Amino acid sequence: SRLSLNYIVLILGSAGIATTGLIANSPAVIIGAMIVAPLMLPIRGTILGTLTGNLTLIRRGVQSIAVGALLGIGVAYLFTSIMTVPSFGSEILSRTRPNTLDLVVALLAGAIGAFAKSRPRIADSLAGVAIAVALMPPLCVVGIGLAKGDPWTSLGALMLYVTNLVGIALACSVVFFVIGYSPHRRHRWLSR
Repeated sequence: SRLSLNYIVLILGSAGIATTGLIANSPAVIIGAMIVAPLMLPIRGTILGTLTGNLTLIRRGVQSIAVGALLGIGVAYLFTSIMTVPSFGSEILSRTRPNTLDLVVALLAGAIGAFAKSRPRIADSLAGVAIAVALMPPLCVVGIGLAKGDPWTSLGALMLYVTNLVGIALACSVVFFVIGYSPHRRHRWLSR
């Protein structure tokens, strides 16, 4: 959850890749950005801190989430201000109307991400989790919308980001609680 140079560089790179992919309407480039984005790490750290009562971990996680979100929006705003964006393609528009399915994907990806993190043998699936629940592309659409003077696009994308964030956090907290990361509950049968 620590706000480190590695985290910032990955955020900046992911935001640049995602913004370029969104403007070019390229799903493959956007998927590449999702793999690079480290936004799941501070979310899991914040939830773990909440369950264990570790205020330092909570503070670090929230700070990293906020800085990551602001950097993602800022990079997208800057790139969009520099590049020519004639119109919004389907990749941008699809991130402006969150729905129930987006929440379901966020819940499932958050649960799998937390479970995989607790079991080193299946940690390789974390890249797939990052792709399943996209956090960086909606943030970049917020920046794109702001740069283009389109507050409705920005608001819709922000709602998708918040939906994903809340879904991930909720699912992580349930999985971590069941696994036994809370001092008030221990289930050894899932922590093997």
